[in-house]
Amino acid sequence: MIGVGDLTVRFGPTTVLHDVSFSVAAGESFALVGESGSGKSTILKALAGQISDWDGTLEIAGETLSPGRRARLARKVQMVFQDPYGSLHPRRSLDDTLSEPLIIHGLPDRDARVLAMLDAVGLPRRFRFRLPHQLSGGQRQRVAIARALMLGPPVLLLDEPTSALDVSVQAEILNLLKGLREERQLTFLLVTHDLPVVSFLCDRLAILKSGRIEEQAGVDALRTGRFETEYGQELIKRSRDG
Repeated sequence: MIGVGDLTVRFGPTTVLHDVSFSVAAGESFALVGESGSGKSTILKALAGQISDWDGTLEIAGETLSPGRRARLARKVQMVFQDPYGSLHPRRSLDDTLSEPLIIHGLPDRDARVLAMLDAVGLPRRFRFRLPHQLSGGQRQRVAIARALMLGPPVLLLDEPTSALDVSVQAEILNLLKGLREERQLTFLLVTHDLPVVSFLCDRLAILKSGRIEEQAGVDALRTGRFETEYGQELIKRSRDG
């Protein structure tokens, strides 16, 4: 469902990704982990068309991508961002936000689709005409997830989707994502530094360091603490000590 081959990204004279390669099967949940600045979010931005200067090959849902924005891919892949407040327009109601992609793509039955999506992400229908500031952080992230799913894409790119939320709310959003993945047969590519989140939500992971993949492993390696690389073992130790 997702293929990344020899992906190299440069920002001016600085190379931030070096020949990164991995693949994610349909219905799989795959995590990119590593310290801040390791290149995790850069990979998501390249897949989402937010970076135009890259080399290598990128594929999503059977389509080979080229650098630049790709509006035609909106029905195949969407992103959920870290900050649910920053990703929502402060003056647009939930109805406006959820209806917009339907209007752009000329899809019918907007009212029914919006109400069905509110139900799917666990938001009361009476919230439909509220503004983002009238919602809690967890509710705003539910709106962001709903917006990402409005066109029925099979792939979601998740950029630290719970890190800006209170700990008590994080579990609710993770359970929501896990349930939606199972119900809709979604493919996830998750960026996070939180290894317990990976253990709960993902099947496999890649560990990045300084723009390179150090190791790929099944999620069982997190539970057993058995990574092949020294850096992988170091991340496990930091997570447990933290």
